[in-house]
Amino acid sequence: MDARLITLDAIRAARTRLGDSVVRTPLAKSRTLSAQFAADIHLKFENQQFTASFKERGALNRLLLLSEAERARGVTAMSAGNHAQALAYHGSRLKIPVSIVMPRHTPNAKVEQTRVFGAQVVLHGSQFGETLDFTKRLAEEKGYTLIHPFDDEAVIAGQGTLGLEMVEQAPDLDTIVVPVGGGGLIAGIAVAAKSLKPQVTIVGVQAERFSAAADLFNGNEPAQGQPGTVAEGIAVETPGVKTMAIIREYVDRMVTVSEYDIEAAVFKLLEIEKTVTEGAGAAALAAVMVDRSLAVGRTALILTGGNIDMMILSSVLQRGLVRTKRLVRLAVETPDVPGALAQLTGILGDLDSNIVDVVHQRAFGTSSVRATRIEFVLQMRGEEQVEVVIRTLKAAGYDAQLAP
Repeated sequence: MDARLITLDAIRAARTRLGDSVVRTPLAKSRTLSAQFAADIHLKFENQQFTASFKERGALNRLLLLSEAERARGVTAMSAGNHAQALAYHGSRLKIPVSIVMPRHTPNAKVEQTRVFGAQVVLHGSQFGETLDFTKRLAEEKGYTLIHPFDDEAVIAGQGTLGLEMVEQAPDLDTIVVPVGGGGLIAGIAVAAKSLKPQVTIVGVQAERFSAAADLFNGNEPAQGQPGTVAEGIAVETPGVKTMAIIREYVDRMVTVSEYDIEAAVFKLLEIEKTVTEGAGAAALAAVMVDRSLAVGRTALILTGGNIDMMILSSVLQRGLVRTKRLVRLAVETPDVPGALAQLTGILGDLDSNIVDVVHQRAFGTSSVRATRIEFVLQMRGEEQVEVVIRTLKAAGYDAQLAP
């Protein structure tokens, strides 16, 4: 099948095929984010799908197009998690055997959830390309149908149903911001949205550590993917051939965001919207946080998924509290005499600073044998309270400063 066959009609047919088997997720205005960014920000909550990701749309559409013989032999796919869970869940519903190959660094939450849905899981490789090559060999050996996570016409058409849905929910949309890994989602959305509303602006967002699609789009040499991204759902070294052709034709801009920006966006969505997203799922918000000019007119940010490992989420939250000065480390030098610590903690208590941890440093970093350096980890309300605490301690004669 030719990528040019990914048309509005193909996407409409996919939606009919999917029926009620995927969730018509909310597209809702965020009043708080709109106020913060002086923009009209709407969020598309694809993290509310049953498997917590948009990937159900493309995976199910592809499964429904299998022949009876192909269904009987089973399917396989390479996936960092969301495509895997989608295939496992809908494969189980349709009684189609599913075997998934995942990179070794895939978060445990995604691995276990894929197994819960009934798929056989094999962990192999550290990068997308290595894992995909192994999956191709497995498909040949076992006779499985290989369902590519993004460079497949039926998968792209299925993801495009999200574009149809958004334009129907908000006919006056001006901008759609989409996280991009291999490009299946943005390709499908771009075809659907541009076919219905040619003037809508489509913006793609990639993680800086995996920016090949953005590099190619912007006329640059694709950078080598770097390990260790919080956005493993879009950690793709090379975009699809079919998806890249559609991106070049239909997408208006491609930008990148840093790990810091992605973490900050996950934190903000949890704090403001009370919604959990994985790193990839928060990339669209990260882009607008960095460059508010991206949010032109009525802007929809797609929260593509919510499958984040609990250990990673815990780390993101702790780091977010540090960034927003609600968890600080304060170093204070005080006389090494009885009662000094009690006096100091009394002052901190009067300033409503909750002490999380205390560390004495008698041998290191002191200016006198009769002095001691005490490091506090404190819960604060934010930067303003930190300044008050430091100012008050200095006024009381203490050498107090934020510890690095």
